[in-house]
Amino acid sequence: MLTHIPVVLAYVRARFGELRTREEGVTAIEYALMVAIIALLLVGGFYALFNAIKDTYGDVGTCVASGPEPAVCSPPAGP
Repeated sequence: MLTHIPVVLAYVRARFGELRTREEGVTAIEYALMVAIIALLLVGGFYALFNAIKDTYGDVGTCVASGPEPAVCSPPAGP
């Protein structure tokens, strides 16, 4: 029974050695992380863009609803 232990250990070492030399899994994980980061940046960018558009339309709606009062419809500060 104890004579098989070195053979089993040698087999396990050989299999783990093969896993360490393979890089396909590492590359796939790197690409998945890059895609996830890009997706998060896109979601954050669209969120900021849509909030800015929503605020602008809200300001325009307030100006239109107020009628001809110029105090409510002041132009935005220039750059």
